[in-house]
This record gives sequence, C-alpha cells and structure tokens, in this order.
Amino acid sequence: MQQPLRVAVVGAGMSGLFLGYHLKQAGLDFTIYEKRDAAGGTWDTNTYPGLHVDVLTRNYEFPFARSFHWTKRYAPGSEVRSYLQGFARNQDLLPHIRFGSEVEAAVWEDGAWQVTLADGSAATFDIVVAASGFLRMPSVPKVPGAETFRGRAFHSSQWDHSIDLSDRSLRYGVVGTGSSGVQITSALGKLGNEVTHFIRTPQWMQVKDNPPYSLWERIQLRIPRLAARYDKRMAAQRVRTDGNETWRLVPGPDREEMKRRFLKMLHDEIPDPELRAKFTPTEPLGVKRIAKTPDYYRVVQQPNVHPVFGGIQRVEPNGIVDESGTLHELDVIIWATGFDAHAYMRPMNVVGPDGGTLDEAWSKGVAAFRAIGVPEFPNFFLLCGPFAPVNSLSIPTTLAHEVGYLMRLFDVIARTKRGYAPTQQATDAFLQKVLDALPGTTYSEGKNWYSQTVGVPVIWPFTRAEHEAQYEKLEMSDFDEYPLAASKPRERSR
Repeated sequence: MQQPLRVAVVGAGMSGLFLGYHLKQAGLDFTIYEKRDAAGGTWDTNTYPGLHVDVLTRNYEFPFARSFHWTKRYAPGSEVRSYLQGFARNQDLLPHIRFGSEVEAAVWEDGAWQVTLADGSAATFDIVVAASGFLRMPSVPKVPGAETFRGRAFHSSQWDHSIDLSDRSLRYGVVGTGSSGVQITSALGKLGNEVTHFIRTPQWMQVKDNPPYSLWERIQLRIPRLAARYDKRMAAQRVRTDGNETWRLVPGPDREEMKRRFLKMLHDEIPDPELRAKFTPTEPLGVKRIAKTPDYYRVVQQPNVHPVFGGIQRVEPNGIVDESGTLHELDVIIWATGFDAHAYMRPMNVVGPDGGTLDEAWSKGVAAFRAIGVPEFPNFFLLCGPFAPVNSLSIPTTLAHEVGYLMRLFDVIARTKRGYAPTQQATDAFLQKVLDALPGTTYSEGKNWYSQTVGVPVIWPFTRAEHEAQYEKLEMSDFDEYPLAASKPRERSR
C-alpha cells in the first residue's frame, strides 16, 4: 500500500487551518506546528482594545465554513479568534496540531525535510509549508531613552491585560498611525481615557460605519439564495464606497475621483480647517494600506484625545518628548508601529539540498514564484508569501487560489515521488512581470511596507481575476525536479 505524503505545516493561523482542512479532506498525513498554545495566528496574538477586521466579515470567512454568529459587519477580533478556534475544533484538526511547538529549522537531507523544533525534537517530512503569516514579527523603533521609561511600554501585539482600562488616571501614548494605532486610539478615547496619539505623518483613512447585523440580515445569511443576493449587494456597495479595483493600478479619472472622495470625507469629519490641514496626508492616496475606521476622526477631536504631529525626539522616564521639545507625560506607551513585513517564516532556518539557506537566497531581496515557492528549495512552499495580494484581496480568497494550486502540485508529488521547486527562469519571469506592472500604480508613488531596500517591491499590482488565473493551470515546466525519499521508512512526528 502506498504511503501517503507527510506534510509539515508551520503555523495554525488562518492559512495553516485553511490548508489543514484540505489536507485532511485529501487523506494526507500532516502535522501543524504552532508555537502558541491556541490556534488563530495573528487573531490569537493580537488582543488590543478596538481590534476588528477591516474587510467585510462575510469575505473573511472560509467559504466552506460559514458562520451566523457575527455581531457586526466588520467583526471584532475576539469573534474572529473564536471563529478560527471553533473551526479547528469542529473540523477535527486539533489532533493534527502540536501546540507550544516552534519550528527552528527545516533542512533538506537525502530527499526529505528534517524539521527541528525548539525543544530539540525532530521529524521527517516530504513537504513543508510555511503558513506563518506575513505580519507576525513586531517592529519597535529604536527611540533614544526608551529603556528609561518608568511606566509600562509594549507593542500593540503584546497587549498588557493587567492594565485596568477603567482607570481614568492613566495617561496613554499611542505611537503609530496604521490600523492598530487608529483602532487603539479610538477604543481608548471612547472609553474616556486620556490618550495622546503621536502622528509622524498623517495617513489616509476611510470612514466606514460598522453597524451590528440586524435580525433580518442574520436570517438572510442562513438561506443560500438570499445570502447570495446579500453578498452581491454588499459587493456593489463596496465598489460605491471603495471604488473599483483598478483605480490603484491605472492613473486616470477613477483615481482622481477617489482622491476627491477622501478629501470630502476629511472635510465632513473635521470642521476645523487648521486641524483638518494637519490630518491631510501629503503623499498620494493609495501609496500605503488605507486604514478603515468608523469613528477615529470624531474621537480624536474629543477633549481627552490629543493628536501630536511630527516625530519623536526621545523617551524620558516620565513620557515622550516630541520633535518640538515638548514632554508629554505618560503612564503607558503603546508601540503600534507595525511588523517586519518581510520576515515571513524567519527566524526559522531553511536549508536547501546544496546547503544554501533561505536567508542567503533572499539576501538580494525577498522573492518567490507566485507567492508559493522559492528556487532550489524543493517541496518547500508558502501561503500568503511574497507577492501574495495582501494589499487588495481578502485572505480566504487568496488562500482559495493558492491552496487549490498547491493541492494539485501535491498530487503530482505523490504520483511521481519527486520533489519540485520553481525554476529560476520561471521565478525571474514572474518578478519581471510584477516589476513591469508597477509604474503607474499608486504603490510605486512612495515608500510603504511593500518596499525593499533591494529587490522588487513585494506587492500584487494586478486584479483579482489575474491572481486566480495564474493558478488555474499547473505547468510542470515551471518546476525543477529533485529526488524524493518517498520509499524510505520515516519516523512518526507525534
């Protein structure tokens, strides 16, 4: 009897669970390694007040696991976490997950991957899939004097839950204007806390109401025919509010109309022209990811919330000194300063057949073939890897395209008993296609977290249809072959 492929999946977040479901359906032998003690990935890690998903909740569900328990159109983070953990439980994925197990290394030896954990244990697999996410390594700026602060300071993804949010004597400083900084400032401000929001450069934000689901909506979503109509209506509404998907890709009247729309939004939300001018970004619309908020602009005009524009000079024991030299006394500093967007599975050490490491392969810029593979690393694949459309498509949509492609590739691996890695030629052609498409897009008009010091900006400058199309046909000429130790006896990983 043919032994099924053994697959190691690194990470039990949305990507790992999505893949795990399909691996289970296919009857493959797989283990999901998760360094935390629960599933959910970024939704288990991030627990700050005000956290919510910024795409329609319906678009954030797995298409094969609909939920009817969401409370809002853009679900709170706690509900997304519960949904993912419930999915792992209900789909019987928990027996396949090893919690508290951080993968330190994956080394290709004798036609198989040797996976080593932080506790020193190891196991052998035919395939390794890095489903570790793209926003997981906190980025904290090196501000002079940060270590001297007498209060509590932490990154937004490491929220200190010992803090009593009802204690109005505490003075909070929030540093960062991405989605996390905006959501935290709004939440703390609405609670009546004293909040200072440090804004180095104002960002474009989209004001979007987040109403609770009505009883009628909940009923509609339980009836497939009505749910399909509802989704179509929401998609049309999204185009009306967010514009079509090409305004970021092609200069023209649609892009100009979006800028007029955002400027009007600022005018409507901030009556004071002096304050409005401070909040008006100088960079082109769409260069960076646009934060979505139902109420930030209104909250930041409350007397208990204080926007401070410009950079930070230093941190002192009692607070933060801004670039004008003013000391803002604080009890809590929250670094909502984002993540290393190009870390991916690192610091996990990945070593290929000839002893080359992934760090060496990426020394001239992070790169991947269609976001799922790297030349000279056979049977090592990624989900939501470099050049995945995290800037434009929902994660479940992205995963549906990627996982469908990988599962067909896994069938080839099982049938041929060979390992496969993208060819350098196919990868270079893909990267050149991205590079050729960038001029004229909003992403090319300034620095953002897609940019790299060297290499091609890690962005998807195409449409959803083009993303789906690149995975429709599996061309084996895009891959190099490697011997696979499929016939060797392998130790169990559990």
